[in-house]
Amino acid sequence: MSGIVSGACYGGMVFLIHITVGGAPASEITFLRALCAVVILLPFIARHGSLWFERSSILLWTRSVVGAISVLCLTWNLQHTTVGFANTLFNLAPIFVVLLGAMWGQETLTLSRFVNIVLVVLASTLFWYGSRPEVNVVIWAVGLGGMCAAAFAYSALKSLPSAWTPLDITWCLNFATLPVALLFKHGPWIVPIGKIGVLLGAICALSLVGNALANVSFQHLELSTATALIPSAIIWGVFLDMIQDKFPAVQGIAGCLLYLVATIRLAKKPPIASPPVLSAVPSELTH
Repeated sequence: MSGIVSGACYGGMVFLIHITVGGAPASEITFLRALCAVVILLPFIARHGSLWFERSSILLWTRSVVGAISVLCLTWNLQHTTVGFANTLFNLAPIFVVLLGAMWGQETLTLSRFVNIVLVVLASTLFWYGSRPEVNVVIWAVGLGGMCAAAFAYSALKSLPSAWTPLDITWCLNFATLPVALLFKHGPWIVPIGKIGVLLGAICALSLVGNALANVSFQHLELSTATALIPSAIIWGVFLDMIQDKFPAVQGIAGCLLYLVATIRLAKKPPIASPPVLSAVPSELTH
C-alpha cells in the first residue's frame, strides 16, 4: 500500500511541477524541495551523530548523490515535455533494476517479474509513440541519464545496512540534492509568491511524503516489485492532466491502462520481510 500511495504523491507532484513552467526553473524547484525535507526531517536523523561521517555511510551518500541527479533530470524534463513522456523515460528504470538486482545477487528474474517488466516497457513504448513529434535529443539524453541514475539509486536501497531507516534515507537524498541543484542553477532566483508559492509548497509536501513512503515500500517489498510500483505515478499525473482538458493521445491512454494493469498485479503481491543484502556491500563499508 505504501508504494501505491507513494505513486499517487509523486503523480500529483510531477503534475504540479509541469504546470509551474515559467514560474520557477527546475533547479530552483529541486533545491526548495530538498531544503524543506532537510529542515523538517533534521530532528529525526540527529540521533545518529557522527555515524553520518563514518565509512559505513559511504554507500548511503553515494546512493543519495546519484539519486539527486535523477531527481534533477526528471524535474527538468517535466518542464520541457509532457508529464506522460517525462515519466515514460524515467519509468524504464525497472528493467535496469532487475538486471542490477540479479547481478548483485539480490533476487532472481521470475516469470511474474518478467511479465510486469514487459507491461511497463509496452506502456512506455505506447507513450513514446504518441509523444514522438515533440521529443528532441536533449530530452532523450536527460531522460535516459536520469533513468540510469534512478535505477542505481533504487538498487542500492536494498544493500543499505538496517541501521538506516526510511527517514534517514529520505533526509540523506535531499541533503545531497542541495549542492547538485545549486551546481545547475543559472540566472537569478525567483521569489515564490502568490500562486507559484502555493504550488511550490504543495510540491515540497508531496515530494517529502512520496519519498518517505517509497523508501518504506523498498524495505518490505522485493526490489523489482517496489521499483515497478513507482511508474503508477504516471496514472495520477495523466489523470490530473485530463481534468484540465489536456487529454493524451489514444496511445497514451492505452499505455496508462497497461501501467494500471501492472500496478494492480503488483499490489496483489503480499509484503515480505526483506532484510538488506549486505553481501552486495564491500566489507570495509560495513565496519
